[in-house]
Amino acid sequence: MALGILALAAPVGAAEEASPANETLAASGLVAGATEADKASLIENPSVWAMLSSQWEFPAREQSLPLVPNAPLPPAELTLREVVTTSLAHNPRLLSESLQPLFEQQGILAATAQFDPIIGADTNFGRLAEPSSSELQGADVLTQYYTNWDFSLRKMVRTGARIEAQWTNRKFNTDSRFFDLNPTLTPQASISISQPLLRDFGLYFSTLRIRLAETATEAAVESYRANAANFITLVIRAYWDVVLKEESLDVLQGSFELALKTVRDNRTRVDVGVLPPVAVKESEAEAARRNEDVIVAANMLEHAKRNLQNLVYLPGQSEFFPRRVDPVEDPAHSPQELPKLAEAIEIAMQKRPEIEASRLAVRGGDLQVALNKNQILPRLDVYGMGGLNGLAGTVRPGEAPFTGQPYNDQFAGSYSKSLDRMVSGDYYSYTAGVRIEVPIGNAAAESGYRQARIQREQMSARYRQQISDVALDVSQSLGDVQSDVQRMSATRLARELSEENLRNQMKRYDVGMATTTDLLKFQNDVAAAKLAEIRSVIDYNNSLARFERSQGTLLGRYNVEIAGRAETEFPWWSF
Repeated sequence: MALGILALAAPVGAAEEASPANETLAASGLVAGATEADKASLIENPSVWAMLSSQWEFPAREQSLPLVPNAPLPPAELTLREVVTTSLAHNPRLLSESLQPLFEQQGILAATAQFDPIIGADTNFGRLAEPSSSELQGADVLTQYYTNWDFSLRKMVRTGARIEAQWTNRKFNTDSRFFDLNPTLTPQASISISQPLLRDFGLYFSTLRIRLAETATEAAVESYRANAANFITLVIRAYWDVVLKEESLDVLQGSFELALKTVRDNRTRVDVGVLPPVAVKESEAEAARRNEDVIVAANMLEHAKRNLQNLVYLPGQSEFFPRRVDPVEDPAHSPQELPKLAEAIEIAMQKRPEIEASRLAVRGGDLQVALNKNQILPRLDVYGMGGLNGLAGTVRPGEAPFTGQPYNDQFAGSYSKSLDRMVSGDYYSYTAGVRIEVPIGNAAAESGYRQARIQREQMSARYRQQISDVALDVSQSLGDVQSDVQRMSATRLARELSEENLRNQMKRYDVGMATTTDLLKFQNDVAAAKLAEIRSVIDYNNSLARFERSQGTLLGRYNVEIAGRAETEFPWWSF
C-alpha cells in the first residue's frame, strides 16, 4: 500500500548555481524531496526490545527554541520553476498536508485486522486445601493441586464466520480416596465455528470496512492533489508579486529622480529669472510626495520578499529560518493560445481532483449505507463444536473405599498415552445449534441507516455543486485571462501615449508654454501608466496560473505527479 509523491522539476542545490539547465529532480516520498527512509520511518513498528527498553522514558519530544542567525545567507536567485520545486520539497505546511493520505492509508491496515488470526496461550496452577464436611469427600482435609496449559487459535473468514481451535491440558492431583487415577491427565482438542446467516453475513459485507478505508484514502489523495495545486498557485502569485513590487519600485524611483531633476532645473530657471520662486517650492513638494511613494513601495517589496521566503522555505542556516529568494525570471508578455470554454470545462471534468474527491465521497456514502443497512437485520447464526478427549494418570495404590477392590487401571498411563487416547477418536463430544437474536425496536441500527442515507444524499448534492463550481471557476478564469490580454494591449498603448505627451510637454516647458504644474502632472501620468502596464502583465501571468489550476493541469505543467493509492495487499491468512 505504497503512497508518495513523484516530483519532476528543476532542482535547487546550492542556490547560486540553481538554473533551469540543472539536471532534472526526481524524488519520491511523502512530499517531493523526501527520501524513502523518511517515509518508512513513520510507518515502521519498533522492535519488542526497543519498546521494553523505553517503558520508563518520557515519550514526548522536547521542542527547543531555535537560535536566530546573526548573519543570514545572501539571497538565492531562482527561476519560477525552481521556486515551485523548492517549495514542494521543503515547505512544512505542505509536508504536513501530504501526511494525511498516509494517515488515512493506515485505516486500510486497521480494517484488514479483522481477518488476522490470533494465537493464544495460557498456563496456570493452583492449590486448594479445605476441611472436609463429609466422609464422601474422601479425606479429612481435602487437598487439590492443578496445573493447566492451554493453546488457542481463532480468526474470522471472509464469509463472516468465526473459527476457534483449542487444545487444553489439565493435570489434577488430590488426596481424596475416591479417585482411581492420581494425578489425572486430561487433554482435550476442539474446534468451533459460528456462521452468521443474516447480520454480518457474506463476502461483500466482510470487506465493506476495507472498501470504506480504501475510499477514504483515495479521497485524501485527491484532496492533497487539490491542496498541492492551490499551494503552487499561491507560490506563483507570491513570486510575481515580488516582481511586481520590484518593477513598481523602479518606476517610482525613476519618477522621484525625475522630480529631483525638475527641482534642479527650476532652481536654475529661477536664478536666471525665467520662473518665479514658487515653481521651486511646487516641484520640491511633488518630489517629497514621490519620495514617500518610494519609501512605501520599498517596504511593500520587503513584505513580498518575506512572504515568498516563507513559502519557498529554501534551507538556510537553520531549519526554522529559510533563506531569502530573489526572482530572476521575467513575466510572459505574449498572449498564449487558449482552448475554447467547452473544451476547457471538459478537461477540468477529467483532471480536477476536487471532482474526483467528491465522487469518492459519494461512493463512500453508498458503502456506508450498505454497511448500516445490514445491521438492521436480526442475528441468525448457526454454530457447532466438535472435540476429542483423552485421559491418563497414575493408579492409586491400595483398594478403593466401599468396594475393597484394587483401583481401576483401565486408563493408566503417561501423558503421551492420554494423547493416544485423544487422537484415537473413541472419546469425543460435539454440539450444534442455531442462535437467534431479534432486537425489539432496533432504534440504533435504524437511525444509523437513516443517517447514512441522508449523508449520501448530502454528498450527491455536493457532487453536483462541485461540478457546477468547477465549470464556473473555469469560465471565470478563462475570462480573466482574455481580459488581461486586452488590458496588456490597452495599458501598453496608454503608457506609450503618456510618454509621448510628456515629451511634448517638456518641449513646451522648455519654451515657457507649459507650467511646472503641467509638467509634474504629465510625469505622474507616465508613472501611473507604467504601473498600470506592469500590473496588467503580472495579472496576466497570475491569471494563466489560475486558469491552469481551474483545468487541473497546473501540476502537470510543473511535472508534479502525486501517486495514488496502491492496491491493498492481503496477507496469505486473510482468506
